[in-house]
Amino acid sequence: MKSIKQKKTLFLLLLYSLFLALSISSIYLSMIHQQQLFLGDDIQFHLGRIEGLKMSILSGDYFPKINYFFLNGMGYASNIFYPDLLLYPAALLRLTGLTIAQSYVVYLIGINFLTFVISYHSFHLWSRNRQKSILFALLYSLASYRISDVIFRAALGEVLALMILPIAFIGLLKIVNEDYKQFYFLMIGMTLMFASHLITAFIFCLFIIVFLLLNWKKLIQEKQRILYLVITAFSTLCLVAMYFFPMLEQLQFQKLMVQTDPMFYLEKTARPLSYYLKNAWQNIGFNNLGIFNFIMMAVFLFKGKKRSLTGKQLLFISYLFLFLSTSYFPYRLFNQTLLNSIQFPWRFFTIVTLCMSWLISEELEQLLPQKKIIQRSYLPVIGLLLFTSCLFYQVGLKTTMFEKGRHVPYSFFAKVNPEIVGYGREYLPSGFKYMMNPHELIIEPSSSKVNNLKRNYDAMTLDFQETKKTRLLFPIVYYKGYQVEVEGQATVSQIKKSEIPYGFCEVEVNGTGRLTFKYEGTTIQRVSSVVTLVSALCLSVYIIKLNSHSLNKQNGEKNKGSTT
Repeated sequence: MKSIKQKKTLFLLLLYSLFLALSISSIYLSMIHQQQLFLGDDIQFHLGRIEGLKMSILSGDYFPKINYFFLNGMGYASNIFYPDLLLYPAALLRLTGLTIAQSYVVYLIGINFLTFVISYHSFHLWSRNRQKSILFALLYSLASYRISDVIFRAALGEVLALMILPIAFIGLLKIVNEDYKQFYFLMIGMTLMFASHLITAFIFCLFIIVFLLLNWKKLIQEKQRILYLVITAFSTLCLVAMYFFPMLEQLQFQKLMVQTDPMFYLEKTARPLSYYLKNAWQNIGFNNLGIFNFIMMAVFLFKGKKRSLTGKQLLFISYLFLFLSTSYFPYRLFNQTLLNSIQFPWRFFTIVTLCMSWLISEELEQLLPQKKIIQRSYLPVIGLLLFTSCLFYQVGLKTTMFEKGRHVPYSFFAKVNPEIVGYGREYLPSGFKYMMNPHELIIEPSSSKVNNLKRNYDAMTLDFQETKKTRLLFPIVYYKGYQVEVEGQATVSQIKKSEIPYGFCEVEVNGTGRLTFKYEGTTIQRVSSVVTLVSALCLSVYIIKLNSHSLNKQNGEKNKGSTT
């Protein structure tokens, strides 16, 4: 028994070493070589998120709702709409003294490594086959679409969601096809995905709907599986309460740009299949599904008649979501619907990548000749091809005309631009355009006596003395959760949104006293946080009890066998 455990430990140590080497080398030419970093599309926005979280921690605000790095300190509610739960490791790296570029690169290496590890163990839970599990880890983690997300788009939220996606998928498979009492895999996966990238979580929900429809007969015959799906949905909502309900609250509180001024429409960003095939063949771009996936989709369509039911379903879903990624789908009919929040149809490549990686790993060996040399060599051959493709992709970023010159030294990011808050500036009040000095006030009338103005992170204090009503406009973007208090012989109005200039926090005061303006949060934020914490505690107790029962059962069977 001891030797078996030692062999297993040694195997995992060697495997993890391989994964770590691939995690570094898969981004080496674009992010590490010569200490240069590819200037990805969203990189400065995500670096700003990291800087803002570091600033909050240093200020004693360990779970911030507003990012005060953005907009030169005026505050941006990115933390409410773009949860930073999985961003803490990067912020902690900054606190150790690493530069923002160094922290980002080390953080990405960690994400790459965990993607390999999670994908391997997720598939192993399903197949109990090491070779197939390694193949899935390679196919999924080195997939062209994921690599382009990491490097070209610098889509950190989506990259984090891709890391989590296999956990959610194995959870769905458990509920539908295996031990539905392990529904917690889907709960954990969906919760972490929601905390990483809301759009990917929405796309995966569409995938879940399709998968359940394909399995409706089995679900009707085994109604307990439907019950656990309902339990999973409700429990997941409780787990994400601390993110979901504060988000809804802000959207109901006022109109934001994401609601009134969408920058992207699916109809305009969709491309024909020939465009995606060209990108895959040339191994370029940010919507690169990878030529290997296209080839295998064709192979599995015409071969492999003995394919499992799950395999057939995954192939169908791959073709369905590939179709949804193209301009052939009538997206003009969905411009004003929730579907348009996906922004780019090629984000459906996430599902195609997952399904094809899973299908290939599960059933490729059945398509190959059963000769030992082929069965033993196909894994390293495919791994080498994937790694080579990844290297050529990085080389192409340095040589092709469009991307050439986008590699910049780490020092380029010494001062991250705080005004870059994403292309659409989605979470600003609709119509917001003005900029203010974050350490000054707009006072009307200007002759009013306001002294000792101080700002410390999210709090501003001042002394005032005025018998008439005085309008104070704070250099803080208007969101629900700000509070104002006064001490002394004075009165103060409720905070409201300023009209001129538009979108800031405004109050009226009169009398003599001291005013304190600060973000205190909301009741919904506090209650939803308690709901999430209680739900997480209950889930932990359930998992411990379930695993303890399973372990006792296994030990009982072993003892019974030894007695016999």
